[in-house]
Order: sequence, then C-alpha cells, then structure tokens
Amino acid sequence: MLLIDSWYTDYRAKLQAIACHFGYTVPEAEDVVHQFFLDLLQKHITHDIRNPEAYLVTAFKRTLIDLHRSQQRKGNYREIESFNLPSAQEIIEKLETDTELINHIAAAYKKLPARFRRVIYMKYYQGYSTEKIVALTGLTHQTVYNNLSKGIQHLRQNLKNGQFLMKLNSISYLLLFF
Repeated sequence: MLLIDSWYTDYRAKLQAIACHFGYTVPEAEDVVHQFFLDLLQKHITHDIRNPEAYLVTAFKRTLIDLHRSQQRKGNYREIESFNLPSAQEIIEKLETDTELINHIAAAYKKLPARFRRVIYMKYYQGYSTEKIVALTGLTHQTVYNNLSKGIQHLRQNLKNGQFLMKLNSISYLLLFF
C-alpha cells in the first residue's frame, strides 16, 4: 500500500495531464486517475517493478483506451477535437504570469550553491550547450553534467515543500503533449 501511495504522490499530476491530453476535463481526469489507483490497490501488486513511471504510464494509457472503447460501445463517445484544450502558448503565458510560482522558484534557485546556479543559468537562461559551458568555465563535461543534475535535484527538493512542484509538473507535462 505504501508503494501505491508513493506512486500516487509522484505520478498523479502526470497521469492527469495525460488524461487531459486525451480529451478529459480536469475533474474527469482526476476521477479517472483516482479510479486507476484504486484498481491498482485491488490488484495487490507483488512483483518488483523496476521503472514505475513507465509501468504506470503504460497501464494508464491502456486504461484510457479501454475506457474509450467502452464509451464508444455505449454511445458516449465524444470527439477529442470538440474540447477547447489550451494551446502551448496559452499555457506558457499563464505560467509566466503566475507570480507566486515565479517567486517560489526564484527563492529555491537562490538557495542553490553558486556552482549549481552558474551552470543552470548558463544552460537554461543563456541557452548554452554543455560543450560551450565547458569551454567558458574550464570545467570537465562530467563536472558540468553533475552540477546540472545535482542543481536540478536540489531545486526539486526545495520546491517539494508546497504544491508548486505539482503545479509546475502538471503544466510541463501538458506542454510535452502539444
């Protein structure tokens, strides 16, 4: 049960974004995700799953396909195109105007050690490639990679304290599909 609880916490936003991408409204997506995890609890998963994200996404997509087929048979089928899903531009604009989220991310960024901030700034704000960062800083490829990886890991830890990470994840997963 603890395993399913941790999966629910870690992957709920991603699965809801997938359901929204398939044409479900946010409340419908939440219902489908809740039912999916309830079904997982009833299955009493006993085997070791090495990649839970891949397992959950694949199983959830199969659940959505089965649900779609059953709705089609019942005549409750709705065209996905009829939904007014937000465009990627609308999602980005909403994200850019969310000052609370921006302030929280900025505070988490400022808490990072200088070496992490430096490579994250160069990579994501200035758009430099890893090779360019190596050339500019004199660091090795492995050091740049490690600083990026650990810096992002620290950001995630700092953002986990609130709903901000879940909000950011759900927005970023929506962007992946558009």
